[in-house]
Amino acid sequence: MGMTYPPLSGDSIRILDFNVSWDCSDPLCNFRVVSLNDPPDYTAISYCWGDSTEIARIKSCDGGSVPLSQTLLGLFESLKKQYSNFSVWVDAICIDQANTREKESQIPLMGKVYSSAKEVLVWLGDSNDNTKKAFSFMNTEETNDSGLEQVLLLLQRPWFQRVWVIQEAASGTNIQIGCGDDRVGFNRFSDCISAIWNSFTGLARYYDYHPAILGLWCVTRLIDIREKFQTETEKGRGVCYETLLQAVVHCQATRNCDKVFALQSIADSRPVPKPNYRISEEQVFIKTAEALLCNGASLDLLALCWTGDERQQPSLPTWVPDLRCHIYAEPLVLCDFAGWNAGGTLQISPQIEAEPAHRLRLQAKLIDLVDLICPPFQSTSITEQRAAIEAVWALRLRMPGNVSEKAWMARLMSTLIMGIDIDDKPLESGMPRWDEYLGYFTEWFEWISSSSCRSDLRKIEANEYHRTTKPRIDAWKVFATRQGFLCVGPEDVEKGDVVCTVPGCRVPLVLRPDLVKADDPTETDVVQTWTLVSWCFIDGLMFGEAAKLEKPFEEVLLR
Repeated sequence: MGMTYPPLSGDSIRILDFNVSWDCSDPLCNFRVVSLNDPPDYTAISYCWGDSTEIARIKSCDGGSVPLSQTLLGLFESLKKQYSNFSVWVDAICIDQANTREKESQIPLMGKVYSSAKEVLVWLGDSNDNTKKAFSFMNTEETNDSGLEQVLLLLQRPWFQRVWVIQEAASGTNIQIGCGDDRVGFNRFSDCISAIWNSFTGLARYYDYHPAILGLWCVTRLIDIREKFQTETEKGRGVCYETLLQAVVHCQATRNCDKVFALQSIADSRPVPKPNYRISEEQVFIKTAEALLCNGASLDLLALCWTGDERQQPSLPTWVPDLRCHIYAEPLVLCDFAGWNAGGTLQISPQIEAEPAHRLRLQAKLIDLVDLICPPFQSTSITEQRAAIEAVWALRLRMPGNVSEKAWMARLMSTLIMGIDIDDKPLESGMPRWDEYLGYFTEWFEWISSSSCRSDLRKIEANEYHRTTKPRIDAWKVFATRQGFLCVGPEDVEKGDVVCTVPGCRVPLVLRPDLVKADDPTETDVVQTWTLVSWCFIDGLMFGEAAKLEKPFEEVLLR
């Protein structure tokens, strides 16, 4: 017999009390309903459900029992080695998963559940030899490639890619990470993640979709969001929704609408859809975009839209991020690092045209047409890198004016990493690291020209410029406009696309004019619509310089 769920009301939750008696190795458990306004001491568990197949049960005091998956069995086995009595909150057990309305009412409380806990335990599952090495390294003050690689491999654990863990880790104040009987504090763990990015020379050997790399991207953003949430909470605010949505495109969710719902307890107060599992995920995405674009002074959400192959629904408006897609580009992170503000201040709020289709009407400054396109960069292929750099070098002769090789070298060095160094600091001429980076770039450039096989990658993997290019332009390409603007953008950019700036959006956008056709052959007043392709980097236009160009603002209709 299963346990009986006592009813919940208002801000109440159920916690699970455990007692391990001295004469019995099997603990007894019992539900206790408590108010989050006056919470007792308890540990909130943050974990990945994994395979929910029942493999064991824990007896309850009322004669029932709690079914346990392998993940939860390992958790409780570890806890009972440390404590004879303990109280935990575990979502799979403490929320009646068969009651949809209860789930919808409990989701808004999740942030408070984790912030009210005496401790948050991140449970990664059972340990093995590799995880033990990673925890042993993290519990020292050392920094070396061998130890950092063990930590990187730990990031293959499913927890690191789950969307729900973002708010759980952001809300918790005292966080421990556990795997088997090993523990490490969250701050030390965060230091190791920074060291992987900045010091681990073997990072380029891992392909983009390796589970450890996916975990690295996810946990890097999680750490950043946690810091932002703590800062914003002190000011009585939540984290900017666009920042959160940018992070969740790396994450996994059983239901994609959870990539909106799982953020609400730590997000700002704009009116995004409340948890509702009775509407489609496409409706959730559209309503979320409408709420963010039409409420407030930012149109940064447009930077999270793209038309790549992974976009699953052609019917989804191109100005609505498809949160089912995975993408590495993080334009808003780069905006924060570099201080970009290409579009300037929003002057006129956009309008949604629901009929005949969801279209977004906004103001834009159309800068120029895309004219010359180079092959994309691929950090794991010498052949593709050489093809890309040769094409980019040849652009010098197509640029306006007589650009010297020395000046072009400096311009390429900055543009290919978008003016941001490996420590995520702005890099401009005259700054202390400018000449140093020119040296790294020259070495990298010469290595590409002289290398011929994949094994040569190890010769350059310690080069700081090479390591900076991977998170900046991997799978992206350089292109130039008719007037000579040098740009970097995704593979989806085509000749004939238009680069533009939009007030309220901190990065330039790439638009594609749609083929104009009238529903009625006699109709003469046909409306031009545009497809939003992606954001892009434009050398010389990232800090509001477009305001000085003699180009008018035009009304643009995004389909």
